[in-house]
This record gives sequence, C-alpha cells and structure tokens, in this order.
Amino acid sequence: MASAATAWAAPGCAGSTAEALLDAPAPASASGFTLTSRLCGATLVRTPSNIAALPEPVDAVEPADEPAAPTPDTRESARRPLPTPARPLPAAGTRDVAALARIRALAPLMADVARRHDIDPLLLHAVAHIESRHQSQAISPAGARGLMQVMPATGRSLGVAQADRALLTPEANLEASARYLKRLQARFGNDLRLVLAAYNAGEGAVERHGRRVPPYAETQAYVRNVLAVYVELRRHFSGSPA
Repeated sequence: MASAATAWAAPGCAGSTAEALLDAPAPASASGFTLTSRLCGATLVRTPSNIAALPEPVDAVEPADEPAAPTPDTRESARRPLPTPARPLPAAGTRDVAALARIRALAPLMADVARRHDIDPLLLHAVAHIESRHQSQAISPAGARGLMQVMPATGRSLGVAQADRALLTPEANLEASARYLKRLQARFGNDLRLVLAAYNAGEGAVERHGRRVPPYAETQAYVRNVLAVYVELRRHFSGSPA
C-alpha cells in the first residue's frame, strides 16, 4: 500500500500536494550544485518500490603521481577513517527495511533543518548516506559522531553543548552539520566539490592545495561518492538529471 510522501514547499514551488511537490523540477543553477538550490519535493519518502537506488561508494585509489596524504589537519580531517557502513546496499528488490525505516523517520527533521538553513535536503541525505548510512549512533574510530559524522571539536565550535553526547542525537548532529556546511559555503562559494572536500579533509587542506580538491585518495573518493548519490537523488525526485 502506498504511503503518503512528506515534503515541505520551498518559496516558488508549485503544487499543493506532496506528490505534486515531488514531481516539481529542480531549479536550474550555473554549476548544478549550488547549496541554496532547493528541490520542491525534498524528502526521501515515497513508497518502498519508489525509493531511489543509490550508487555504491567507490573504493579510494591512490593517485599514481601523488604521495600519500600528509599529516591531516588537526580538526576536521582527524575524523577519518570513516566508520564502516553497517552493510552494503541491497538490490532494489530486497531493500534493507531497517535502513528505509531510518530514512523515513529522519526525513521530516532533515527537511526542517534544510529549510531553516537554506540547503537542499537531498544534499543532507546524500552526506548522511555516505557518512553513516543514516545511522544516528555511528561513531568512527577517530571519534566522529552521529548521522553526519561531526567531530566533537567541530560541534563545540558551532555551539553544541556537551558535544560528545549531543552529537549522537539527530537534532544536534544535523544542526551542527548544516551550520558547518553553510560556513564552508561562505568560504568556498557554491562549488560543492570544495565544500565537500573541506567537510572531509578540513578547510586548511583545501586552501593549501590552491582551493582545489586535495590529492588525497580518501577525500577524492568521498567527494565523488557524495556527488554521485546527490545527482541520483536529484534525478529521481526531479525527473531529470541534476
């Protein structure tokens, strides 16, 4: 039986029903990845048969002409290595029921945080998918916490009290992550590649490499993976490529 879709209407979005919002096209942007470009239908909630088939992360491969990554930045990049995903994504016909339940439960909160911070909610979903498979209790070996894998030091710098514990709640974690993404956007503009690279490797790493994605295999794979999921989600919910 079909379940009702949950969506919030961004300014200028046509349609009064959730399904109409989900079918609305994404606004065009110069780069295709502007953080402030919001889809009208903004959650991963439809029927089980219509959940987007997300790309599998690609393995990081060391560049042939680059040395191994240097000593990481003291804060953001210390969050790596990433936590091991609970399990690979199953085939479309055998979707992970628990994973879908997590996405459905988190979708309204993620839409609200995205609306308040003027971020495409599908971008938050793409980051959450790669970072933790939408698992709010995930903790990496380096200590990054929660849904969006925020380091406690980063959380504290963004105003999260008792960050070690608070970041394991979806509310505090999403709020911190959204604030951090906006801070990175203010620094690197609407180049989502650089925003994601800085989220993964640290702002200093991006600056040191001439405001380009650092030549770290893990960071380059991370940027590719998040963009691949984001593009697929935008295609799925807008009906056209991002």
